[in-house]
Amino acid sequence: MGAAEDILEWSTTKLTPWRQDALRRLAGGAATGAQDQDDLLSLVKESAGFSISPKPAAPIALAKAHLSGVTAGASLQIKTIRNVTNVNRLMQSAALTFAVKGLTIIYGRNGSGKSGFVRIFRTACRTRSDNPAKLKVLADVYGSSAGPQEAEIVIETAAGEVVVPWKAGGSASEALLQVAVFDSNAAELYVDGGNQIQFLPFGLALPHKLNALCITLKSKLEAERKPITDQIALLMVAFELQRATKAQTFYSALSAKTTDAQIDETAKFSKDDQIRIDELTRLLTATMASSADLTALSAWVQGFGKECGSLAQALSDAKLDEYYTLKQQAVEARKAAGLDAAVLFSTESLPGVGGETWRRLWLAARDYSIADAYPAREFPVLNSTDAEESCLLCHQPLSPAASERLRRFQAFVGGALATAADQTELKVAAAVIALPNLAMFTSKDWPNRLEQIRKRDGKLAEAIIVFQSSVAERHAAAVTTLEGTKGTAPVSTPVISPEAALTELSQLLSQEAAALASADEAGQRAILAAEQAELADRKIFAAARETVIKRRDLLKLDALYLLALAEVQTTGITKKANDLVDIHLTKVVIDRYEAERKALDIAHLKVSLSRKSDQTKAAFQTTPGTTLTKLTSDILSEGEQRALALAAFLTEIAVTEGNGPIVVDDPVSSLDRDRGLRVAERIASEALTRQVVVFTHDLVFFNDLCREADTLGVTAETIALFADAANAGKVDPAGVVWRGLNVNKRLARIRNDFATIKKSHALSPADYEVAIKNLYGRLRDTYERLVEECIFCDVIRRGTDRIETQKLRMVHLSDALAVRFHEGMSKANTYSHDNPAAATVAVPNPTEFESDLASIEKLIGDLKMESSKAEAARPSMKLK
Repeated sequence: MGAAEDILEWSTTKLTPWRQDALRRLAGGAATGAQDQDDLLSLVKESAGFSISPKPAAPIALAKAHLSGVTAGASLQIKTIRNVTNVNRLMQSAALTFAVKGLTIIYGRNGSGKSGFVRIFRTACRTRSDNPAKLKVLADVYGSSAGPQEAEIVIETAAGEVVVPWKAGGSASEALLQVAVFDSNAAELYVDGGNQIQFLPFGLALPHKLNALCITLKSKLEAERKPITDQIALLMVAFELQRATKAQTFYSALSAKTTDAQIDETAKFSKDDQIRIDELTRLLTATMASSADLTALSAWVQGFGKECGSLAQALSDAKLDEYYTLKQQAVEARKAAGLDAAVLFSTESLPGVGGETWRRLWLAARDYSIADAYPAREFPVLNSTDAEESCLLCHQPLSPAASERLRRFQAFVGGALATAADQTELKVAAAVIALPNLAMFTSKDWPNRLEQIRKRDGKLAEAIIVFQSSVAERHAAAVTTLEGTKGTAPVSTPVISPEAALTELSQLLSQEAAALASADEAGQRAILAAEQAELADRKIFAAARETVIKRRDLLKLDALYLLALAEVQTTGITKKANDLVDIHLTKVVIDRYEAERKALDIAHLKVSLSRKSDQTKAAFQTTPGTTLTKLTSDILSEGEQRALALAAFLTEIAVTEGNGPIVVDDPVSSLDRDRGLRVAERIASEALTRQVVVFTHDLVFFNDLCREADTLGVTAETIALFADAANAGKVDPAGVVWRGLNVNKRLARIRNDFATIKKSHALSPADYEVAIKNLYGRLRDTYERLVEECIFCDVIRRGTDRIETQKLRMVHLSDALAVRFHEGMSKANTYSHDNPAAATVAVPNPTEFESDLASIEKLIGDLKMESSKAEAARPSMKLK
């Protein structure tokens, strides 16, 4: 069963309809646009129970026909990199043009500018390196030019030519992701960081792409869900304490399935429940005092209530009226006594006798007489027949008239009116003394007692405060009335005694004390506390009923989002994706990696590949084959590392979708000669199926690569870069240096150069002679290279230590061809050497030189034909 069949069977048996539809759209290259994603998101939400309007189109099940349309995308070739500005030491507007098919080899010595171009490709295309420091492209650190670092990469696609702009620090271009770049930085990561396949072939990429789509839809769903979860977090019922009451248990279990009837049942709370809470609160939480404390408080409240009753009675409106009446009677009696005195003492020399002031004087004199002047004698002391007494004020002897006057004064004071006035005034004084004491309101424990009452009954406490103010006002009014002379003081507030309420509170306190004692004694306190907690939490729940309903509605919506999110979970898809990769790809990758290692002669290294995958891609990483915690780069030599990196890179591009171009920088760095030849052969063979661009400073490798390309029939374009004191990245119009060219390219170069000097034969024979002599020297070099390539069929090459003995089967040189070689070589020697000044050797004209060129070209063709015949005649020597 193939990959397509496996994916189809999996999708029809394991995937929901919307996932099948998503997989179908992905297989057709869709499901990438915003509208398409919105449609799929609507299908996900519809499957979760959302009400979707307008309803999306019904999903279409995945079919095998959908999988057959999976392609790697349009092919792409790099045509040119141009208008390079401010990159390293590259000249302004530096440019390179590449062969769109086959192989392009850019040769240049160190510092010629190759790395500048490679760094542009490394940041513009697909590379294994992702370190910003490694990807940074510098301007000329010694230059003075300023401005952005820019370039243009011209590519050829099925739609035509496209110019891709590049700027330093930018992201890799989507259009260039088919182009893979290999350089030293990538080589390090291939060895230590692993080889990661970015695009899986055929339908194997579909499960990973479905995962990526699910992750995108999950992100959208989570973004939509977040306001819901935020509101749920805010819509909370704040219970005072966390406890296992029925209300809290119900609230904790609140879900999308909770009904309004269930909420209403839990939220029931009546007036009777509130009365019971108050009763339980008084029992459990009012003062938390002992039974004895409550008993003492009850007694105090009861006593205080009686005092309030006494105060209310003593300072009532009736009592105030009584005090007023009593005061008025005293005033009237004294007034009557004063009128009598005015009549009796009208003839006295001094006025006011018998008045209030005089009366006080008389009383003072009496007290003085009894206590000090005439103790034990009746007041007033008057003259007798036996003695003459003195005046109490002036101490002069009393005259008979004075004695008579004192007798009359005494008679007045002891008279009926004066006596009546004295009696009523005594009653007033007694009433003042009898006024109730307000000391209870100023006692030390009064504030605490009032606060205890307030905690139990705030209204009663306020009534007590009003009563206190009222009785204080009335007490002051009573004193003013009884002691004043201006009548009664006004009263603004009525007196309302809290005695009844205090008596009731006293009774409740007594009951609480008894209940508390009973609870403590019988262990019932916990039961009462539990009852109080149930009622208190139910009250809170009832008050928050609307909040609970809103929370339940949000939980309903959130439950739908959770169902939708479950639809876009990737666990199952990830497992199937990895299973498919293991079944249809892992062996291919491992086998290809082993083949690449064998081709580069590093199969002996204990380094292999292992699959490591995540949700959206599969990866294969190099493992060093040892339990030591060492990096591969710490174990292998630099040459082995480079070879392994190349093997991983070539494995990646072999299993990656499509056959996009590759750019390779110095692939044989640190490699030995033999392995360098293998790399040249491998890269040349890769150019048979894709565009290959190689940068190198190794002339030997350059020659090997050109030779392998010729052997395989691969078109190979060469470019030579050089630098001068000012800039790098300059293209040598003469091409790669002479010694790096094979026979055919040397002849092409000679013909090209001859075309420019041919005209000088008629214009300046001397210049023509110098130039033609140089061309004959190059012709002689070509004859010498011809020996290696055409006569000995590359069995032995100068500058190498390898002898390809298997090519001896093609070696044959007939006498005729040997004579032709000798004649051509001799003529080239003749015209290239320095001849004596007296010699009569004529300079060949252009026609003769063209004839000599034709002769060597004909000789090369005949030698190759002869080699082919020789190989055919030696069947036993052919490689098997």
